[in-house]
Amino acid sequence: MIENLIENQKGETGFMPVNFHDNIADAPMHPWRRMLIILLLLIASAAVFSVAKDSSVLNFLPVKDRFSIQWGLVLLWAMIGVWLIRQLRHVVLRIASKSSKLDVRVGLLLSRALSAVGYAFVLVVALHLLQIKIGSILVGGALTGVIVGIAAQSTLSNLFAGVLLFTLRPFSIGNFVTLRTWMFSGIEYSGTVIDINWYYTVLMDGTQKRILPNSSILISAITIIADTGIQLYTLPLPYTVSAHNFEQALQQAVAGPATVLVREFGEDTYTVQVRVPTHVDRDVIRATLLQLRTQSNVSGEAANAVDTGSAPATDLPSPS
Repeated sequence: MIENLIENQKGETGFMPVNFHDNIADAPMHPWRRMLIILLLLIASAAVFSVAKDSSVLNFLPVKDRFSIQWGLVLLWAMIGVWLIRQLRHVVLRIASKSSKLDVRVGLLLSRALSAVGYAFVLVVALHLLQIKIGSILVGGALTGVIVGIAAQSTLSNLFAGVLLFTLRPFSIGNFVTLRTWMFSGIEYSGTVIDINWYYTVLMDGTQKRILPNSSILISAITIIADTGIQLYTLPLPYTVSAHNFEQALQQAVAGPATVLVREFGEDTYTVQVRVPTHVDRDVIRATLLQLRTQSNVSGEAANAVDTGSAPATDLPSPS
């Protein structure tokens, strides 16, 4: 019978009756309106408790009873404030989970930051209810915050850059990107993005893992290659093997596109970056490089033999 009444009420009004024992965050209401209501309840509760603390009725009570009432107000305010802050955090997490443009980790960070601010507000009001002067505490906290901010400047810059990367999303995990900035002395770093965290972005360049700070990425010129069917390998080549010959031999071996880019020069070898399609096995690259090395060694031995044979030894006349 009760189920039929509920169904009839739902069909007539379009709303289900709300169970007031549920959390505010679970009520059928727009999340932003719900968050505004929670904030207003928090501010109104702080005002009510502040007025109750300054009530003239408490002046006619004994000191012991007045002290007990003050602590009772503090405990009651703490319980209500903490409960409202938790409800507010649930609402923020729900908004972040439903938003397609906002990363989940950004929503989690915002919820934690909002919770920290809310708990600080609850603490300040509680100290005010206990008639503790908080001016010196706020000044000391501000001074400590400035010192910590200066000491952790690089860490905070990477953290805020990570928040911007999560929010703006110039690239995502799985994209192949190339980064160039003055902080890298003009050197380009390329690779497939395999991880983005609060402080670093990790690129995979063949077998090399490059960990770049987010603050440098935020001011970099970013080139995103849409073709994801490319795999990269970085390997050293001896100076006896030409990069052009290696590229031509690799194109013949894979029967498709393959590029070889020179990256760095060392004492005995120079480093190249090989780009081949994803279906190419790495053993093909190894076999091609081994073949060129063998041909280079054979050519070198032949050249040495020719040089040695071009100057035949002549018999010196024996002394008379």
